[in-house]
Amino acid sequence: MIVALLLFFIGAITYALWKFNDTLSKYPPGPRPHPLIGNMHQVDFASKPLSLFADKFNGLYTLFAPTPTLEITSYELIKEAFIDKGEDYVDRFLLPGMEEVFNYCRNGGVINSSGDNWREQRRVSLSILRDFGMGKNVMEALLMISNIINEILFGYRNKYNECDDLINYVEGFDKLTKDVAKNKLLPLALAFPFIKHVPILEYYAINIHAENVRKNNEYIVKNVARALESYDADGEPSNFVHAYKQRMSKNEYLDHDNLIATCADFFSAGQETTTTTLRWATLFLAKNQQAQDKLRDEIHSVVGKERLPELADKPKMLYAQATMLEVQRLANILRLNVFRKTHKQTTLGGHSIPVGMAVNADIHYVMWNDPHFENPREFRPERYIAEDGKTLRKELVDRTIPFSLGKRACAGEGLARVELFLGLTATIQHYRILPVYGKTIDLTQQEQFIGIPVEQMLSIEPV
Repeated sequence: MIVALLLFFIGAITYALWKFNDTLSKYPPGPRPHPLIGNMHQVDFASKPLSLFADKFNGLYTLFAPTPTLEITSYELIKEAFIDKGEDYVDRFLLPGMEEVFNYCRNGGVINSSGDNWREQRRVSLSILRDFGMGKNVMEALLMISNIINEILFGYRNKYNECDDLINYVEGFDKLTKDVAKNKLLPLALAFPFIKHVPILEYYAINIHAENVRKNNEYIVKNVARALESYDADGEPSNFVHAYKQRMSKNEYLDHDNLIATCADFFSAGQETTTTTLRWATLFLAKNQQAQDKLRDEIHSVVGKERLPELADKPKMLYAQATMLEVQRLANILRLNVFRKTHKQTTLGGHSIPVGMAVNADIHYVMWNDPHFENPREFRPERYIAEDGKTLRKELVDRTIPFSLGKRACAGEGLARVELFLGLTATIQHYRILPVYGKTIDLTQQEQFIGIPVEQMLSIEPV
């Protein structure tokens, strides 16, 4: 009897190990995972990036976290996947539990949806934004006010002394981002779904964040309702909500829940990333006075001091363009990209990639480690300017990918670039940003999903 049991256990273990190794053979090679936990003991989604093993593999490898995840750390391979084979890598990957935390409704909005619904939400949203002048000069007046996203989405601006709801939303979203980053139980719950069936663990891992998201989204729900009060089906739409509502009757994928989810996507993603990038820009320029002076000299030469910079000035401001690129590259705020998923069986870099595999294009690693960027941790806008002094270096511009690449690149990319250009040039035009006397600028990036800078005081002088 004992011998039989012993043989049974040996056989079971042998079969389990064979099955485990057979599973590994279906994916590109990577650091060897352990059974059950995969590589979870080797990564921390906030402090230990998935690119931890980039130097050991040739641009791509599989991490088991514990779900098999394709980590891409080469620009050339990201381009092959998302541009050359874009349809193969077009779906969004969501672990069980993520949708409850991050989505207003199931498969809703632009960021976390997939399939035909995603295509329509993105297509219609970008069409509406273009109709309202995204990327054109008519947008500039909207982009220079403090609550620009409110104006575009809902058709009104908050008065300076009536911003409590907006401030609460922004502060709530900031707190949510920090809470999610600090919660060590959340990645475990996403990796091991059984945790969701233990009520106390489920609450502190997922439900507490889901409740905060729903509470914060009340601002979006209220403002969508407010905008719809002035909707006229026969009139010209004056904001995003009106334009979306007008198209609902002609498109089966457009409905009220998706409207709220899409507004929440644009609002949350837009305000957090742009604000954080501008914070980094002020720190980089405060620490690099020579670069700040060159930027200001160009602004004064092209624009003068009497009017604000306009988008029409941008083609004539080569150093400003280089500065924006260098700010976005070095700020590199997206420490963990939003995962995609293979839509079908495909290949990448000569490896077979199965359908449904999670994919992380590590743009954070590329912009800080690509060999095309000499001394990549230095702030040096000049790197982008070609030898002729009149054009930008295409090979570096192409590799500066803060919004990712391809069909699922950030839908708000055009809006964010305009905000950064107009906001930063208008500031430097009239003010000199300096370190506080006796203090050194700290460029440490805090270990969160969004790489925010350390809070510190700066000195501002009019020029």
